[in-house]
Amino acid sequence: MCIFSLRLARRSAALAAFAASLCSLAPSQVWAQSSTAAALLAGQTPASGAHLKTPAWSQYARAVRDNWQQYQTQIGAPMARWASRELPAFDGTVFYPFSGPDFATVSQLFPNAKRYVLVAMQTAQRPIDLSELRPQAAEQTLEVLTDAWKNYGRDGFFVTEYLDKYLHQNRVRIGASTFLSTFFELKGLRIKSVVPVDINAAGEVEELSASDAPWRSARFRLERAGQEVVVDYLRVDLSDKALSANPHHRQFVHRTAAHPVLLKAASHLPQNNSFSIVADSLSTQAPFIVQDETGIKYSQLRTHFAIRLYGKFERPHKSFGSYQRDLAKAFAESSDVRPLDFRVGYFKGGSYALIVAQRKS
Repeated sequence: MCIFSLRLARRSAALAAFAASLCSLAPSQVWAQSSTAAALLAGQTPASGAHLKTPAWSQYARAVRDNWQQYQTQIGAPMARWASRELPAFDGTVFYPFSGPDFATVSQLFPNAKRYVLVAMQTAQRPIDLSELRPQAAEQTLEVLTDAWKNYGRDGFFVTEYLDKYLHQNRVRIGASTFLSTFFELKGLRIKSVVPVDINAAGEVEELSASDAPWRSARFRLERAGQEVVVDYLRVDLSDKALSANPHHRQFVHRTAAHPVLLKAASHLPQNNSFSIVADSLSTQAPFIVQDETGIKYSQLRTHFAIRLYGKFERPHKSFGSYQRDLAKAFAESSDVRPLDFRVGYFKGGSYALIVAQRKS
């Protein structure tokens, strides 16, 4: 019996028969049968199940709708306009290390990419289908997801420690793929299939069987305006210790670093001596980098790249001490700092900065 039948047979004979019919379908067809799952996560489809016609569902749908509208107005739309003026129109692969499930930012800055590679420490898990949950589990999950969206419109990101909490807060394990699925729906991308993946011994992304894989990482195949887009979300520890212990991960990072790179809200980890391998790969391989102050050290960037500064930067967020003093000096002394009209990264008294780095020829 396949995983669908095992899960649903306990509920009723009718559900078991429906599950058996799903077992004969390809992964993309299975998703087609569950086409409302992403729309439910985005709060856009009226809930058909009685257990979702609740105040918790209404509150969640409103939280997603209101926060997404606030995000688009204050951050997303201004960011997209800025990117169209200031960034080249890349249409290949974009690499976003330390990303979490932040598809919103990378797709605003690189809207024409055919493949997005997001790397973070949070586990992907299977995307949640709210319609499949039992009433109590649905209620608890909606409460957790509502809390997750509470400050997104203002901040433009999910806090890392909260993402870890969402994974373990109740029996339904809410991983990065659930938030990614929500973003895809909100941005009008149709999910064709989603499968678990891993990085093989050759340092390449390899698709796994959906029925028995642990779903630490996931690959989404999407459709945008008739074109296929691939999003790989990979759970990889980017510390020197972990990359040294896993040569295939190191090979993957070094290879993927040869594409345009985004670094945002990265907790200044690329500036930490314990993350020198990934920082060196990015600084020596990437043709183009867009980052806030939490990315690669300014002194390391300017060795390899021609740099443009945007916004205002005087000091990091108070949680991160004295990082990027040379960047603060560059902002203070430069006569060519360009304006930035949207929030990006951590709150720093209302000032935000982006650095655009083009590799020197």
